[in-house]
Amino acid sequence: MKVTLQRTSPNYRQKLSTQRIMRDLTIALLVIVAYTLFYYYNYLSNDPFIQVALMFVVSLVVAFATEIVWAYMHKQKIFDYLKSSFPWVTAIILVLTLPIGTPLYVVGVSSFVAIFLGKLVYGGFGQNIFNPALVGRVVAHLAFSSDLIATATPSGVDVSSSATPITMMAATNWLGGDSFTYSLSDLFFGSHTGALGETCVILLLVLGIVMILRKVIDARIPVSYLLTIVILSEVFAVINGLDLLTYPLYHLCLGGLMFGAFFMATDPVTSPTSPQGKIIYGVGLGFLTMIIRLKANYPEGVLFSILIMNMLTPLIDSLILGRTDTKIAQKWLSIVAVLAVAIVCVAGIGFTIKSEVEAEELAAKEAEEEAAREAEEAANQADWTYVETTDDGYVMEVSGFSSSNKMKVAVQIDGDTITSVKVLEYAGETDGYGKDLIENGEVPNDSSKADVASAFVEAVFGGNLSSSDIDDIEVSTGATKTSTGIINAIKGALEQAEIGG
Repeated sequence: MKVTLQRTSPNYRQKLSTQRIMRDLTIALLVIVAYTLFYYYNYLSNDPFIQVALMFVVSLVVAFATEIVWAYMHKQKIFDYLKSSFPWVTAIILVLTLPIGTPLYVVGVSSFVAIFLGKLVYGGFGQNIFNPALVGRVVAHLAFSSDLIATATPSGVDVSSSATPITMMAATNWLGGDSFTYSLSDLFFGSHTGALGETCVILLLVLGIVMILRKVIDARIPVSYLLTIVILSEVFAVINGLDLLTYPLYHLCLGGLMFGAFFMATDPVTSPTSPQGKIIYGVGLGFLTMIIRLKANYPEGVLFSILIMNMLTPLIDSLILGRTDTKIAQKWLSIVAVLAVAIVCVAGIGFTIKSEVEAEELAAKEAEEEAAREAEEAANQADWTYVETTDDGYVMEVSGFSSSNKMKVAVQIDGDTITSVKVLEYAGETDGYGKDLIENGEVPNDSSKADVASAFVEAVFGGNLSSSDIDDIEVSTGATKTSTGIINAIKGALEQAEIGG
């Protein structure tokens, strides 16, 4: 079935203009390629440099071969056909969306898919409805996701031992914090792992501005795209108490956003034609990118947001096309409406993530407190040993001042009441401290604790002590280890009574 589009991009109808645009775009892409090769050669080693170079070579060879076979089958003059089809642009952009560890066979398959399924089946250059390079990239992601390695080459040479910035940020619910170890300077200069196109943000921004000034791309799409990201990230930052300056900058620098905004979203064949349509297109890109980043399992939203908006381009054109000087208010109102929907959705996600994080923090705190209680109970339990049951009650062995000469304490229990506590053996307790506390009910060597010691003796040895009052008894008697041991004996006896020992 033949697909007939209701629009044709103006630059496609003007061959001279198309040639100049694609020439300038090619030069800009080659600058990125040169910087990427320089980075891997200068800062790492020859192996990563060779891997990156081979990825570009394989992609270009497969792209040209596919186009040549297509031209031959359709009886086209091959050289003239290639000059108007620009397969090298698709091949280069595809490789820049892939990580360094991508096997060469995956690069080759992706390049074939990008040229054949992404462009040729629609009729060739200017007729495709999706960005061809992204078609190849999404097939690589869906079919070979386990082979797309960002941290090592197939030969095993480590490029970086850390996770990619986009993955690390996603792991924090996009809240950042101490676990996100990349600085803004790392992101500005591309000193991190990820796709090859996730390189120096400053370089990408400069090249984008140059292409705008030379009319290679329309400024409305990247500006509205990036501005929407800034607005939505500010909304998310306000809700979650994040820094209002650095947080949007992280979003702008993360992943393939800057590369996608200038080199993929601006494809004149797959983007809207009208000025207002381009702005709506850019706002939609920013909206989808933030939604995918914040809530989807796939942390980077640029790839899928561009493909989704490519599908919506005919709809946008059908609603917006017409005289650009008519219904101005309605057109701007539609732009504001799309942005408002985006803000409301991201705000909702922001509140949801905030609630989830607060619930996780509360659960973690409760788990920590429970663990502390269990540890304390275990420690207390370890301080007593059941010996026997006599007429004096449950005889427990506990540590006092001396761990080698333990105390033996008999505890008599009637229901929930401790009716009698007797210290049977206490050879390890010293004169003037634990021994005097047991024998005389006082600690003469620490008169400042006399009142506490008297209260302890009255409560513990006076009889009729309720089990619910055990934890409230002050043990800082001046012979703390002795008094703590006696309390542990009582607790052990209560537990022994519960199990019917």
